[in-house]
Amino acid sequence: MALRLIYNVGRRHEKDRVYRHIEPEYDDKEFKDRFRFSKNSLQFITDLIEPNLCRPTLRSHAIPAFTQVQLALRYFASGSPMRVIGDTMGYHISSVSRAVRDVSSALCNVSQEFIQWPETQQQKNKIRDGFYNVAHFPGVVGTIDGTHVRIQSPSGDNEYAFVNRKGFHSINVQGVCDQTGKFLNVVANWPGSCHDSFIFKTSNLGRYMETRHRGYDMDGVLLGDSGYPCKRYIVTPY
Repeated sequence: MALRLIYNVGRRHEKDRVYRHIEPEYDDKEFKDRFRFSKNSLQFITDLIEPNLCRPTLRSHAIPAFTQVQLALRYFASGSPMRVIGDTMGYHISSVSRAVRDVSSALCNVSQEFIQWPETQQQKNKIRDGFYNVAHFPGVVGTIDGTHVRIQSPSGDNEYAFVNRKGFHSINVQGVCDQTGKFLNVVANWPGSCHDSFIFKTSNLGRYMETRHRGYDMDGVLLGDSGYPCKRYIVTPY
């Protein structure tokens, strides 16, 4: 009897699960300001990774793939806490966390379809012509740099390795872009204390350029800042 009474009292004060999906009508500019992508681009991303986001569930309120992508892109674009994202869009923080995790994983799975180093001479020549049209700088097949993506302090004995020269914890991410800003190569494996030149030297692209570069006329050069050594395939500031 006592257990039944406790159960009934608990049920009386238990809150019903409420789904409050808030989706205001944004115009194209407002939408892009919030998600960094147009509505058409967001739909393209959803169609691309939807098979990896639709999971079998016994729940009657599964979050649609399009909304999962919205939650993740809003988090990526704003850097706001997940609780704030959830409150803004009407979802619990746990739902936001799962959406960010699943969308991130799905995007990584298809990244190699879009982040590709130019292999053919035609592809390289197109990029070289593009850079020349932008800045009248000949022979450039990509611009390279590193950027520090801030992270929370990791636990463990290697915590110090993630502290960069600016004094905060980060991942040092190497990126190579073409003249339009499209990524041709990304390396996101190294802690913040690693130098840009070390990351490039140990990367697949660095080894490829060191062993297979056929010269300026054929393969062109990368443009880098003073953090990189001046080599036959990298031009740095004079």
